Amino acid sequence: MMNIAQIKIQYDRLERHYSAALKEKDPISFLDLSHTLRIWVDMKSFVDDLTRDKKITLELGNPVTPSVIKEIFKGSRYTFLLLASGVQSPGVETRALRITKRALSSEEIKRIAAAGPPTARSTQLSFSEWLGSGVYGVPSSDEKHPRLELSRLILIKRIANILGASHPAGTEEAEATENKFDVYITDLHNVHIANGYPATYYQLLEIAKDILVGTKCLFE
Repeated sequence: MMNIAQIKIQYDRLERHYSAALKEKDPISFLDLSHTLRIWVDMKSFVDDLTRDKKITLELGNPVTPSVIKEIFKGSRYTFLLLASGVQSPGVETRALRITKRALSSEEIKRIAAAGPPTARSTQLSFSEWLGSGVYGVPSSDEKHPRLELSRLILIKRIANILGASHPAGTEEAEATENKFDVYITDLHNVHIANGYPATYYQLLEIAKDILVGTKCLFE
């Protein structure tokens, strides 16, 4: 059982690695950030317990996709990474990644631009529920389930494995239920955005920022 002092140490550790990764954006800083987020996955039940004991609601948001976006891409094999709360990078803020995999009409482009970037809506979710919410949508090869929504929890765990933050690279023994998602995570890692960094870096930064903002109330 973790106590509040131990959770606060992990909060401070996450804050330190988040700040370093935001500044440096190099493989070492993201290795450290990924490992720290992996620990937050492991201690999620303790965060839930502390939240219940203090009778508070965490300030955690989930992305909201405008209905017009859903309408335009209905039936398409598109990929969405919903960075709803945004990630700052020198000279630019990254809010979303959309890979349409088809040509868009000029009218569709106008409607998408008018809809604006994804936004985050406040939730009443527990920390575990929030981690389990989908933020990365990809097309699936399963005809019965043509879309997959990968959760923050899966993203953290699998990105950590890809970066070697859970185990030294090449030594991990992932569960079959989870490593089946690695192809989607690897695809995301190979997409470079903003200043030329992997999209996975921006997803880790957003999750870390949201945890820091959303759980700060536990220590006030």
